[in-house]
Amino acid sequence: MAGLGPEAAAQLASVPRGNTQKHVNRDVLAYLLGHQAARLDQPVRWLDLPCGQGEFLGQVRRFFAQPQLWGADVRPAAPTVPGGLAGYEAADLSRQFPFESGPDFDVITSISGIMCFANTAQFVGNCARRLRPGGLLLVSNDNCLSLRDRLSYLFGGRVRRFRLLFEPDEGNFQLVQHQELKRLFDINGIRLTRVEYTAHYTEDLLYLPLALLLWPWQWWQLRRLRSSTDWELRRQLFGFKSLLHRHYFFVGEKVGGAQEEK
Repeated sequence: MAGLGPEAAAQLASVPRGNTQKHVNRDVLAYLLGHQAARLDQPVRWLDLPCGQGEFLGQVRRFFAQPQLWGADVRPAAPTVPGGLAGYEAADLSRQFPFESGPDFDVITSISGIMCFANTAQFVGNCARRLRPGGLLLVSNDNCLSLRDRLSYLFGGRVRRFRLLFEPDEGNFQLVQHQELKRLFDINGIRLTRVEYTAHYTEDLLYLPLALLLWPWQWWQLRRLRSSTDWELRRQLFGFKSLLHRHYFFVGEKVGGAQEEK
């Protein structure tokens, strides 16, 4: 929360966790307040997918002055959000995309959603299609690159957030790797501008000695890899934090807008 005033930092400290890892909602809002406040302190059309019980949209209403909020989820009834929603649709996001008509959105967020439904490629493509040029797409996901997940896969055959066998009604079943999510941003005209890691737990410091041993090898691979991805973005994607933090979020901007992130 560097760069934010003490009042904003104190308010962010009380942001509820919601249905995601701890500090995810807080750190997403802190990033937007610190880096996108100028474009968000005006009327914006903001869509959250899936919106759950509206915890995140309620905080958007709290921190930004004039958002027009939309949401969609499998729940038949709209969540209760302070100030109300401009629109809500009950939708299975693996099969359909809401709000196909009307003006494009300025911001689309998906907090811990893409692990809960299939057809990730279709979902990101639809988000890109319904964003206005220069609009923001922010997607958060559990981090499968952490040492805890790597060891879980080595010894248990699965990354930590996913069971070895799925039930028909499984809640989390879609493993989306960083590389694939970045590729989906690229091919759909969403320029990835920032990768942030969050949800660091004190108990994960147990993996710090192993992380310090692994990091030089990972750094060397990053430096020598031939890729169109520049060094700064590589560092954000696969930096030291990726070995210890449990969650991350991508921030992208739809190509064609006049505004660039500073």
